[in-house]
Amino acid sequence: MTLDALLDGATDLTLGAALRRVADRLPDAPALLSDQRSLTWAALDDEVDRVASLLQSVGVAPGDVVGFLVNKRPEVVTGFLACARLGAIMAPVNFKLHPDRVRDQFETAGIRAVLTEKSRDRLLGGIVDLVPDRAKVIYVGPTGAHGDTAYDAWRGQPRLDPAAHADDPGAVCYLNYTSGTTGRPKGAQTTHRNIQHNAVATIRGLDFRPDDVFLGMFSVFAHPHELFHRSLLVGGPFVILDTMSPRVIAEAVERHRVTWMMAVPSFYEMMLDWVAPRTGGGGEGGDLADVSSLRVLESGGAYVGAETLARMEAAFGCTFMPVWGCTEATGVGLANGPDEAGRLPGATGRPVPGYTFKVVDEAGVELPRGQVGELLMRGPAVATTGYIHQPEETAALFVDGWYHTQDLVTMDEDGFVRFAGRRSEMLKIGGIRVYPLEIEKVIKDHPEIRDVVVVRAEERVRGEIARAVVSTVPGSSLDTRGLQAWCRERLAVYKVPRIVEFWVEVPKLPNGKIDKQAVLATDPDGERDDR
Repeated sequence: MTLDALLDGATDLTLGAALRRVADRLPDAPALLSDQRSLTWAALDDEVDRVASLLQSVGVAPGDVVGFLVNKRPEVVTGFLACARLGAIMAPVNFKLHPDRVRDQFETAGIRAVLTEKSRDRLLGGIVDLVPDRAKVIYVGPTGAHGDTAYDAWRGQPRLDPAAHADDPGAVCYLNYTSGTTGRPKGAQTTHRNIQHNAVATIRGLDFRPDDVFLGMFSVFAHPHELFHRSLLVGGPFVILDTMSPRVIAEAVERHRVTWMMAVPSFYEMMLDWVAPRTGGGGEGGDLADVSSLRVLESGGAYVGAETLARMEAAFGCTFMPVWGCTEATGVGLANGPDEAGRLPGATGRPVPGYTFKVVDEAGVELPRGQVGELLMRGPAVATTGYIHQPEETAALFVDGWYHTQDLVTMDEDGFVRFAGRRSEMLKIGGIRVYPLEIEKVIKDHPEIRDVVVVRAEERVRGEIARAVVSTVPGSSLDTRGLQAWCRERLAVYKVPRIVEFWVEVPKLPNGKIDKQAVLATDPDGERDDR
């Protein structure tokens, strides 16, 4: 079957209908692969139907919000799709946030049922009053202290009555949460149609194929639809693994013959220590994994320079494709690739099909190509319904069909976007605007740097200055003077970081992005070297 035939009418399907379509076409083909259990498309469809019936039996109704407090395991996917089939709304909860933030999410989203694990009981104890019906606290695995329903009870349920299947692709099925790097996390009200439009756009624009075996490395509460949404339309298998060990992931790539991965750039750097010699890795003997099945490494969440891109492609022997996306766009909207004709080293990328972008000044006037301004976007995958119960934030960022990303960029005549930074992170050094990302790009190009973040600091005499926190490759002897000399050769003097700190690791959020708030919460120390 051609790709056009596979995608025909996809954007008019609910997620449940899309699953039924692929299960009817490929009943015995592998769908969900994991180290716990694996499912064919027919088995996945059957379990989703019976889990939806279980949800219905405990009183979950269409439009109800179901919170997910579970690790990355098969039940995240089956539960997500069961909610979608029933017409309920899936809300992934970041269980690594402070309990007050978790409670705020429950209250803001209106969560009244929860899929959880016994290991979450301590956290759940502080919010279970918001889910007063114990039957609606559903445990995956051993039953805990706060609920009476076991997920495994799906096995005794009948399949959901087809008359109860959700049939409106324009209905909200999912609260897609921002990471909270710039404040309180916001839940974008995402429809079936938003998800399907992004899947179609990225399948076409990134050259995702029906025979691709997909492995997504982002956190279970960071865009969990991206674990499966492309595979759902083309019928290829996807892998669910609950680990951030680069060794274990490299072994899983070999075992499952993964062809396409999605991760942050630093994770691929760490994988190099555990892959076979042809990739340039540094592991030893039997510890090395054969990752020759890889076709594409999709890289999001951080800037990728030309040097890094070339080095990764040489090391892994496959396409390394930087992308940019956001919660409000329901996934990837810009891609640097997939082929040479669509690539510009150092750029973030060009729009994938279905998205329109423009760059505007502070008054909202579109700027000529090449000038720095805010990136705006629109398209059928953009969640224009806005944020759940956050009307002020919705009104500020969704205007006349355009989403205001708050990212500062330039766009060239060919449509390639280059990022300058975030509005809220801009420095003003000696009265001159300085974008931290410009400094980070220069530092990241140093061969001994693994990760870097540049943030604001203050000096009594100079006022605002740049502070760089870096981690280096093993065995590096790079010091502050050496890094500053590297920067002086490539940057204006006032942009060279006055403070350089060497940390063992630059802190990360669960979604793999650098945790700038954790850095800012630590007092500057120009003498710090934790290596």
